Amino acid sequence: MRAPQVFKAFGGHYKIECMMRRKFVLGILVSILAFSTILWGFSNFNGDNRGHNEEIVYSLEPTQTETEPQKPETTEPEPTKAEPTETEPTQPETKQTPEPEPTEPEPTQVTSPIQTNYSISVVNAIKFFEQSQEPEAMLWLDVMYRRFGIEKFANALQRFDQLYLYSGKPSEVRLFRRIADYNNPICTDDLKRARFDLDLITLPALYCDRLNLASDYSTVLEEGVSRGGYQLTHVLLAWIWIQENGCELELPDGFIKDMYHANAALINTDPVVTDLELEAAAFLCLAGQSELIDDSFLERVIASQDVDGGWGSGRRWHTTILGLLYLLHVEFPSDAYPPVLAPEPA
Repeated sequence: MRAPQVFKAFGGHYKIECMMRRKFVLGILVSILAFSTILWGFSNFNGDNRGHNEEIVYSLEPTQTETEPQKPETTEPEPTKAEPTETEPTQPETKQTPEPEPTEPEPTQVTSPIQTNYSISVVNAIKFFEQSQEPEAMLWLDVMYRRFGIEKFANALQRFDQLYLYSGKPSEVRLFRRIADYNNPICTDDLKRARFDLDLITLPALYCDRLNLASDYSTVLEEGVSRGGYQLTHVLLAWIWIQENGCELELPDGFIKDMYHANAALINTDPVVTDLELEAAAFLCLAGQSELIDDSFLERVIASQDVDGGWGSGRRWHTTILGLLYLLHVEFPSDAYPPVLAPEPA
């Protein structure tokens, strides 16, 4: 009875062990199958990701387009459109770099006659006339504006007209307005009233292009040179105006050269600078003969200038006009100045 029981027990135990082995093997197979499935899915996931990553890399590095020729639709247009838009704002900035062109203030400095680098002596003399009430001075300030571009004297002719109305000056003073106005009207009555010896020298020259010079006018100039002084300097001024008006006048040989040197001889070495010396120097500069003036005269002129920027006594406006004219020609020499007389309007 025991043997069969043992056999049954052993057989039952063997069946159980076989079933457990089968389950174990089956479990291992299921695990392997599940693991392989996971690996396959993961590999597909990585493949998708890899393709996606390649798209991102392509979008950042368009030079790798050769590796993905099949995906030009999504990758090529996006980077090519994005990159130019990013570079476009940088391009106008690089175009603005050649803006050293605004450093072309050269044309404005070259074409205009305006001067700004005046010496202290010239600046002080310009300030002297800020409150001037002398009409005749305004006509010479207009000359300085046209010849040297002094902006503060730009309205000198208008100031003359305003000041003359209330000045009580004789009517013949109005004739000299032609220095600043080519079309200044002539009043024959004013010309007839001119009796001052200096006016008889200069007024015919001022209007010689409109009124014929008197037959004895050359004699008037010769006598003025022989008398010297202010008549000599005004003969020089008259000669300047005769030339600028294009008038013809017969004069003795050597007359002009002698007149120039006679004016230069008026400037002596006396430390006191006089109105006559400044007039001779200023008119020689207007005539283009500044080389006849001794160099030491400049030092004397600067040393004799008063604190208010003027020179002399009495008619100080007159002396200061001459001093300023002289200094401007010294500081800004030129071979071709604008004329003393206002030109005919275009």
